[in-house]
Amino acid sequence: MRFAARNATVLIANVLIAIGITNSAQSSQGNGQRAGAGRAKLQPLKVKPGLWESRTTINRTGELPIPASALERLTPQQRGRLEARMKANSGQSKTTTHKSCLKKEDLDHPNFTDKQQCTWTTLESTGTRFKGTATCDYREMGAKLSGTGEFIAVDEEHIKGTIHLIATGNSRKMVTDGTLTSKWLGSSCGNAK
Repeated sequence: MRFAARNATVLIANVLIAIGITNSAQSSQGNGQRAGAGRAKLQPLKVKPGLWESRTTINRTGELPIPASALERLTPQQRGRLEARMKANSGQSKTTTHKSCLKKEDLDHPNFTDKQQCTWTTLESTGTRFKGTATCDYREMGAKLSGTGEFIAVDEEHIKGTIHLIATGNSRKMVTDGTLTSKWLGSSCGNAK
């Protein structure tokens, strides 16, 4: 269950990042996303389609909201190791780099996953800046997530962004802050997805 709860936080971070890169002009009824007050249209960031490399640095503090039912299945030794690992990792930064393919259709028609559990609100959307919030209710895990993300297209080949996420559940709270820098590598994606 620790894996599932961690993945919920990673999912929100990835979706916020994807929104920053692939946000497009849609009405407020589409894909579980709402436009901010006074916004008739959302605009995609003016970036090139193709292969992108993203470097994300994440810092987590607090305790992962693990469901009580999952904790009850652990032996005292397993629970002790889990608690020790969470405390040791709290406040530690982790940087990852990955490549992904951004297609023109992704820019024109983004595919938001997890629609039933999450609500997206766009606060600002221009060709150079995207700012939005997400709230997700993961009932099966007894966790709720809320987050904000802001992404700036520095130019057509570079994006930078920040995210702030809060996960709560089972009397626990974990805060995740992250930064993102992405650069366009070329028009051909090769095997990257």
